[in-house]
Amino acid sequence: MVLILATSLLVISLCVISHLESLRRITILCDWLNIKGRYRITISVLVAILSHTIHVWLFGLAYFFILSLEKANQIVSLDGPVSSFLDCVYFSFANYTSLGYGDLVPEGPIRFMAGTEALVGLVFIAWTASFLYLKMEQYWK
Repeated sequence: MVLILATSLLVISLCVISHLESLRRITILCDWLNIKGRYRITISVLVAILSHTIHVWLFGLAYFFILSLEKANQIVSLDGPVSSFLDCVYFSFANYTSLGYGDLVPEGPIRFMAGTEALVGLVFIAWTASFLYLKMEQYWK
């Protein structure tokens, strides 16, 4: 359980730092390149989607790492436990977007990390929506 807590805190910290920097650098880059109006919003949306995708892959990597070390944790499908990296990323997408469990379900203490990822995804999606709203209000003319 300590490994899961430490890994969760590490991944969450990396996500917060990377998301903050992504949103901050969008503004700096658009100012530096003198990008205006709707193009600025388009770039902001694309970078935000890329940032969220990176978060999902970070959590997927964390799941893969934990599953390879601790046998008490599993992500199971109808066919049994999954162990591939892409299955972990797919599971991460379902959690991060709060899509919910369907064909892959966590078992063991790794459920804590899965629940934490859903909370992180919810907060980060709201953060991005707020950022984009402010950008649209500022530049949508």
